[in-house]
Amino acid sequence: MKHIFVCHDLQSPIGPSQFELEQAGYVVRLFQNCGDLVRAIAQCEPDLVLIDVLLQGKNGFEVCAGLDLRENDRFPVALLSGIYHRPVFRDTAMGLGVTEFIEGSLDEIDLLGTVSNLLSQFEQRQSNKAA
Repeated sequence: MKHIFVCHDLQSPIGPSQFELEQAGYVVRLFQNCGDLVRAIAQCEPDLVLIDVLLQGKNGFEVCAGLDLRENDRFPVALLSGIYHRPVFRDTAMGLGVTEFIEGSLDEIDLLGTVSNLLSQFEQRQSNKAA
C-alpha cells in the first residue's frame, strides 16, 4: 500500500479527493502544518508528499527547502498552488528539488491521475538510476 502525505491548510476541503485516493488503495495522512509533516516524515517516509504553497507558519517553498530535496531523492514531492501561476514560482519550486509544481488547488486537479503519474515517474527514475 502506498502512503501519501498531504500538507494543506484545509481552507478548501480535500474530502472527495481523499476518498477517491483511499478507494484506489492509497493511505492518506493529512497535515495542517509543516511541523507535523516534517515530524511524520522523520518517523515514516511516505511514498509521495503533496504540499500546498499556502500554509500557516512556513509556506510550501520553505517546507521543501527544509526537506533538502535536491540531496535526498527518497520520495517524490509535488508543490501545489491555486494562486501562484507565474514561471518564476515553478522555477523556484523545481530549483528546490520538487518533483512537480502543480498549478491548481487540490479540488481543481485530477488528484488520482496526478498521484498515479508522480509515483510511476518516480519509480521509473529510481529504476533507471539502479540500472
